[in-house]
Order: sequence, then C-alpha cells, then structure tokens
Amino acid sequence: MKKRTASRAKKTSFNKGQSRIKTILEAARDVFVDKGYNKLTMRKVALQAGITVGNLNYYYQTKEALFHDMLDQVWESYQCEFDKVLETSSKTPEERLSSLIAYLIQDLNTPETTKFFPELWALSNHDPYAQKMMEQIYSAERQVIIDLIAEVKPELDENTKNELALYFSCTIEGMTMFVGSGKSHESSLKMMQQMACESFLNLLHTR
Repeated sequence: MKKRTASRAKKTSFNKGQSRIKTILEAARDVFVDKGYNKLTMRKVALQAGITVGNLNYYYQTKEALFHDMLDQVWESYQCEFDKVLETSSKTPEERLSSLIAYLIQDLNTPETTKFFPELWALSNHDPYAQKMMEQIYSAERQVIIDLIAEVKPELDENTKNELALYFSCTIEGMTMFVGSGKSHESSLKMMQQMACESFLNLLHTR
C-alpha cells in the first residue's frame, strides 16, 4: 500500500498505521457502496471509520487519493481469490474452472458487489483511474479463466482462448442486474451457477 504522507511512519508504528489504513479503506468502500461516488466525502468516511476528519487527513489529503487506494485494495482482494483458484492442485482443471465460475456468480449476490460494480461501471465513463482499475480487475479475471481454459484444452490457439474468456466474463457480469442481492431473480442464483458451469464446459469442449 502506498504511503500518502512521508511523515506517517515517524508518528506511529508500521503495524498500527497499516491497520488504520485498512479500516479507512474499508470505510470508504462501505460509503461508496451505500451512497455512491458523488456522496463519498471525507467527513462520511471518517464517521464510518470512527475517526476524526483531521485524523483521516493525516493519512489521505484528498478524496481522490483515498478513492484510488480503495480501488487498489478491491483489486488486490480479487487477485488473491483468483490466485487461490489456480493454486488448488487437488482439483482437475474442469473442477477448478467450475469453481471459479461458481465463485464469480456467487460473488455477484453479495450486497457489496451488487452495488459496487454498477457504480464503478458508471464512474469509469468519466474517471480515468476508475476505468483503469475496472480494466485491471476484469483483465485479471479473464486471465485466470484463460489459464484454466489452457489446462482443459491446451490445443486451443490464443485468440480462441481469449474470446472464450471474454464471453464467459461478459455472460457472468451480465447476471448482476438479475441475480444480484435484492434483484428480481435472486432466487435463481444456484440454478444460474449450475447452468453456467455446464454450458461453459460444454462450449469449451466443442471448440
């Protein structure tokens, strides 16, 4: 995590400082999810984190710096989940691909994800950093899918693997508005997971 003030390490211990930053970034994410970017203010984040605005300003001087680190944290959390899937050597490639698909669809159903990504999609149309981080998150997602596709069907050329991964990703993300938390077809989540796993593997084996 990048330090936003050069003097921070002089005034507090490293562990305490990192813990406070984690709390602040989680608070910023909660406000972003609940209120949206336009209502993401330093005062609201400080209140959510249980600290004063002055204490928040000690770590982050601007809303933009805070927001950028919050997006970095979200990207890192997804990268960790993707790495876990690739490192599960006890499963076959098909099982790991199915596990990844099931995880991605299940994640759509959390209140945070249901609200976070549509807000990020809209913001990315106007904010270059939001667009960059959105592309990084989805690129990382597709790369894991590509790696697993390569294990299942190593004979496929790169272009086919990339197109399949893009199709899988587009299909999954498109479910957000239907099976997300509180959405109209939330009760169909498990069936969507099963159908997606079966149809994606069937499609892959026909290429």
